[in-house]
Amino acid sequence: MLRFSRLTLALLLAIVATKPFCHAEEPTRLLALIAQWQYPHSRINGATMSDGATMNGRGERTLESIQCKTVLTTPDPMDKVIEYYETKLRAGADSRTAEPNGKAAIDCGRSVTFHEDSENRPVAIRIILVNTDKSSTTLVISRAKTESQTHIAWTRYSRR
Repeated sequence: MLRFSRLTLALLLAIVATKPFCHAEEPTRLLALIAQWQYPHSRINGATMSDGATMNGRGERTLESIQCKTVLTTPDPMDKVIEYYETKLRAGADSRTAEPNGKAAIDCGRSVTFHEDSENRPVAIRIILVNTDKSSTTLVISRAKTESQTHIAWTRYSRR
């Protein structure tokens, strides 16, 4: 009996040891996911959560994944919106700043890239891409010269 218990305990520890402890529990509800990325006081203009359809070249599903999308709008100027996200995503940012829900998570690492495509165009566009080992989040921040709102198109792909 004691031998069986030790074997069971060893097996359980082996399973637990292979599971990464890098991430706090990520919300599974769409609005909770959006809240982590929502610009303060911005308006949510519809949102969707759907199958991420992660498939190989033969069209066979390879893993469970989801894709979430929304467009946020704010009357704040685009420069202020960009500054908010750059501060939030800056390397070394406090995890409570990086995670608006206040839950600190052990940082497994991420890459953050910024790209601008606005020069000599009637619309200003800034693209922010955040990659982790389990997700990819894209923010496309834009505002046309004639518009009164800054648009933040948010897309998140997560594998489970």
